Amino acid sequence: MGKPLVILAALLLLVPQLTMAQEQEPATQLRSLMESFRFSQAISLAELYLSKDSTRTDLLLLKGRALAALFRYKEAIVTLRKAQQTDSTNTILLNELVDVYRQSGDPEKAVETSRKITRLDPGNRYFILQLASLLYSGKDYREAVKVLAPLFSTDTLDFYVVKQLANCYDELKWSDMAMFYYKKALKITPCDPIVTGKLANLLIRENEINTAFYITALYLKQDPSYIPILKQNAYLNYLILDYPASVKQFRKCLSLGDSSKFTRKYLGLSYYKQEIYDSAVPFFRAAFRSDTTDAEVCFYYGVSETRSQDIDTGLVYLQRTMRLLMPSGQFLSTLYAELANAYTLTSHPDTGIILLKKSLEVNPESNIIRFKLAYQYDYYLRKPYEALPWYREFMKNVVPGPEHDPLDASYQKAAEKRGIPDVRFSMPDYARNRIKAITGIKK
Repeated sequence: MGKPLVILAALLLLVPQLTMAQEQEPATQLRSLMESFRFSQAISLAELYLSKDSTRTDLLLLKGRALAALFRYKEAIVTLRKAQQTDSTNTILLNELVDVYRQSGDPEKAVETSRKITRLDPGNRYFILQLASLLYSGKDYREAVKVLAPLFSTDTLDFYVVKQLANCYDELKWSDMAMFYYKKALKITPCDPIVTGKLANLLIRENEINTAFYITALYLKQDPSYIPILKQNAYLNYLILDYPASVKQFRKCLSLGDSSKFTRKYLGLSYYKQEIYDSAVPFFRAAFRSDTTDAEVCFYYGVSETRSQDIDTGLVYLQRTMRLLMPSGQFLSTLYAELANAYTLTSHPDTGIILLKKSLEVNPESNIIRFKLAYQYDYYLRKPYEALPWYREFMKNVVPGPEHDPLDASYQKAAEKRGIPDVRFSMPDYARNRIKAITGIKK
């Protein structure tokens, strides 16, 4: 009798294990189907099992995942919320809901559910980081900072947390705090390209050009071919007026495959600032072709073509600039002056007079325009007595400074033709001499 009793006892012990295996079998089958991307079959099988027991949270969770995988978000949410009614504190289930809400384009529900998870499991760092990420994606930067700050206080060397705090403060325009966290992030992970680039941009906005230049140059020692930082460094060379270095760096960007409008525009400007107009032309042309609404590029392209002696093309683009926008007074004044120069070079100096007067009208503080008007009457129209009042007006408004620096090449050549030996004199000297000559006053 002893042996049959032992067998019976063993069978009794196996019954619960067999029952558990049978309960797990449906979930195993669903997972197998989902792993092979047969989501529709998984949904059908889940519905079959749930028709027998609609309270099984594990099956409802798997069905919700399968529905979400097929982009059937509304059905997935209904299924997962039904599971939530059975087990309202299941963080795995709630986290699945967060993901489906996010994918379905309902960030408010995603944040609400994520906050619930962090209340249920306040010590779980992953859930807190997820909430912060959702808040950041939703542009609620202040709330994201509130969530991240405690994480930073417990671990000041967490690169992701430090970087995200920097990003939040940057978006909030709290520059000092953003700089603090960006710099701290770089101490944790030196020369991180994203942090370096964002810190450089922030420093540029805050006019800390030398510091921005330093950190980009430091990064390029490690990775000299990373285009975003190389482009920033080229731009910073432009800002510190080192135009040859700017040309070199922007050209390197092009050689590495960068074809952005920004690179072509500022490469053109780097040549323009050196008065190498023929080299600037192709880059302005390419930049304008990529964005035909950029009036600034259009203007510099027109000027460069004009000064490269392709005056007809220059006129076309200077006139096009006028059609693109109504610029600020100073810019419009410069535009009129350049148009006047272009028309004068095409043997229309009288049109140049009209445009110079318009230039002075929109920017009456520019004394150099008075000089140009006097010179236009005097040299190009051969009307010295009409030039005389403009020379006098110019002299009345002379203030020492860069506006009255020595004349540029075009005026110097004209001075040489007039037989004036030293062509490096200033505009006031030139005007004073012409006033004496026109009025016949001798020293």
